[in-house]
Amino acid sequence: MKDIETVYIGIDLHSKTSMIGYMNHQGEYLGHQQVPTTSTNLINQVTQIPGQVKKLTLEQSNMAFWAANVLQQFVDELIVCDPRENALISSSHNKNDRLDTLRLCKLLRLGELTPIWRPKHLGIRRLFYGQLKEYQRLIKTLSIHKRQLGDLLRHWGINRKVAAADYKHPEKLLGEVEDPLLKEEVSEKVRFIRTVEAQKERQKERFQKTGKQFWEITEFRKIPGIGPVGAHTFSAYIQTPHRFGRAGQLIKFCRLAVRKFTSDGKKVRSERLSKAGHGCLKNLAHIAWKSSLKSENPVSGYYQSVLNESGNDIHARLATQRKILITMWALWKNGEAYDPKKLTYKYNGDSDR
Repeated sequence: MKDIETVYIGIDLHSKTSMIGYMNHQGEYLGHQQVPTTSTNLINQVTQIPGQVKKLTLEQSNMAFWAANVLQQFVDELIVCDPRENALISSSHNKNDRLDTLRLCKLLRLGELTPIWRPKHLGIRRLFYGQLKEYQRLIKTLSIHKRQLGDLLRHWGINRKVAAADYKHPEKLLGEVEDPLLKEEVSEKVRFIRTVEAQKERQKERFQKTGKQFWEITEFRKIPGIGPVGAHTFSAYIQTPHRFGRAGQLIKFCRLAVRKFTSDGKKVRSERLSKAGHGCLKNLAHIAWKSSLKSENPVSGYYQSVLNESGNDIHARLATQRKILITMWALWKNGEAYDPKKLTYKYNGDSDR
């Protein structure tokens, strides 16, 4: 086979098997191969592809960072791309692994892919992120089963709120259930909730233990309204502040960016917050804003200043949420201690609103 100067490689990654295809600089698709998804198979297949310069892409997925970490030393350029931006793949009527790989190669060659940030190494920061995600999953599980317990009781005419004390000492709650079989069901549900609650607390201890290695968490907690879980969440999800070149990128990542709808220069729909990003980061900023209102502090002072100037409480709240997140990001990126003066509202120079 003749030498190829530049080759564009696309991988359609799956847990069991993956499709690897490649294309030359002229846009000719030169072949593909399906292999079991192991590090050895991926490396062997990529290294066997002829080419002086190898550029590789794969879409973001649960295994994408692992695969990128495995393959990055065997290619000249590697992009983990955002699947939401790949309309050529996601909206196609004909969809299979071979076509997906072909289209990934084509988009890579044309420079039409939107890369996402990825960790260069899967180290302690990534483990910390996994610990925090597991904690959030346990919270969601608890919420689901507590709601189901309430629905079960109401279905049988026991219309009462199940308090936190009822899970620790369920005797009173079970005493209100007359049917023995129903009592057994309620008892089992309460037992399960208590088990998950204990697991959640152990998981919290684990991620807090890991978080002691990261100096920025201590500084985050100095900001009014930012508690221990919020500080750890921001650090775990952001991973590194240098992934963002400007504040607007952070705000979009935290689901607080404004999405505008225009056509031919005219507004066609009202503005709204974009759904892209991570809602838990938006939520931690909301909790911080709400908690700060209980006392006089830089965060509540910032909110009141924006409110007085705009007269719009929603605008003031969102501006304050963005300011909290940007303050956390900036002090971390600059390696600085928390400075309350940087939460002072300035009408002319404030670009964070």
